Amino acid sequence: MEKIHLSPRLQHIANFLGDGRRIADIGTDHAYLPIQLAQSGLIDYAVASDIGAGPVAIATANVAAQGLEDVIAVRQADGLLGLDPEDGIDTIFIAGMGGLLIRDILTAGLARLDGTETLVLAPNRDDEAVRTWLAKHEFGILDEDLLEDAGHVYPIIVAGQTKPEVPYTEADLILGPVLRKRRSPLFLAELDRRIVKTQAVLDSLAQSSQELAAKKEEEASRLALFEAER
Repeated sequence: MEKIHLSPRLQHIANFLGDGRRIADIGTDHAYLPIQLAQSGLIDYAVASDIGAGPVAIATANVAAQGLEDVIAVRQADGLLGLDPEDGIDTIFIAGMGGLLIRDILTAGLARLDGTETLVLAPNRDDEAVRTWLAKHEFGILDEDLLEDAGHVYPIIVAGQTKPEVPYTEADLILGPVLRKRRSPLFLAELDRRIVKTQAVLDSLAQSSQELAAKKEEEASRLALFEAER
């Protein structure tokens, strides 16, 4: 049995497993994450799910090569729709896709959640859409982190179905409530990048037509929010 080594980004995501022992990896691709967690003795059971036949075939072969067929069930399914109550899943990983797709997966599969699961979500963009969905459905954001990989900054959001004590503000949804409290060097660097990018958008809209007035107002509001946060 060959030991699976995760990429730095995937390992960082895996580190948010917590006390969970029965996981689902949605959009599993090669099933590296559940395989590594199983090999490390950190989980008892996993569902490795992907919508594509190609990734499912590769994942199935990888699980078999590691002799983990009794621990990892590979399924071809759309999002959370491949999960059954009998799986007893306590932690759900969704990573490697945009925030809008993660939002749609959670919406379509909401009935498959019983409220006890921890969600570990790692969007590669549009993380605000994920936080907005979580707030709307009364999921509390329990933890967050940022990871820089190949020049891109990726957020990780850990959530549970527990209503936050204080409603999230607009800044919380855009920037992350936990990230705002911690104010790590990477968070501040990303905030500076957003300020520069938003100012550039405003400059490009300066001579635009009246039809873009709403867009200019939106970008100006965001710039003020970012600068106040800094």
